[in-house]
Amino acid sequence: MASQELFEELDKIAGNLDLEDIANALKRADEIDLKELEKSEICGILRRKGEWVYALSNYQEDKQQRYKHLEEAYEFALEGHKVDENDFECLKVLCSTAGRLAEESGIQKKIHYGFLFKSYLDKAIALNNNDFETLHMRGRFSYTVCQLSMIERLAAKVIGKIPETSNKEALEDLLRADQLVPGVAENQLFIGKTYMAMSDWKNAKKWLKIASENKTYVAVETEYVEEAIDLLQDKKLAKF
Repeated sequence: MASQELFEELDKIAGNLDLEDIANALKRADEIDLKELEKSEICGILRRKGEWVYALSNYQEDKQQRYKHLEEAYEFALEGHKVDENDFECLKVLCSTAGRLAEESGIQKKIHYGFLFKSYLDKAIALNNNDFETLHMRGRFSYTVCQLSMIERLAAKVIGKIPETSNKEALEDLLRADQLVPGVAENQLFIGKTYMAMSDWKNAKKWLKIASENKTYVAVETEYVEEAIDLLQDKKLAKF
């Protein structure tokens, strides 16, 4: 089967990435003998498996199980990246998984995955600097770096140099991402959080309210909506 036909078949099976579609797509991908494929085809399969397992993690309410899925997704994407270091879509999955692993880890792994994330993100943006996901991730990363505690900063300096960034740069990327793909609760939440960090309470309330009004049944997305609802209770937002 030609690679394009194979990818179209797999993408059709994956459908809208609900749980059943993901399970069926992974089962079909596992049936494919990678040894019989060209490098670009191998990368395409591994990237998709990483993407699907990452999507699977979003449905997990159990944090330990979610973390295991993220680790598995990271390994699939990393294997694909080793096959083709210039595959943009594979780099995006690497960024997504490394970033999420950093967020859901203790301080040592948080820093480890954080530096990996930044390395992959720089490579991805060098290939395409007008993509929703990479802009969101860079904005989110900038925001997160700005919020690091003194202990986290000291621990990070042992591994490498902390990137110089600002909440203003975070906001620019997040707003640009929203222009490309409006209506994403995760991005809306971080726009609101960045405005809060900048003490712009009016805009913070506006964006947190928008994020809080999203309707979803996906576990991770529900957490973003609930966080926005919780943040709206901040007394500093009351008068706006």
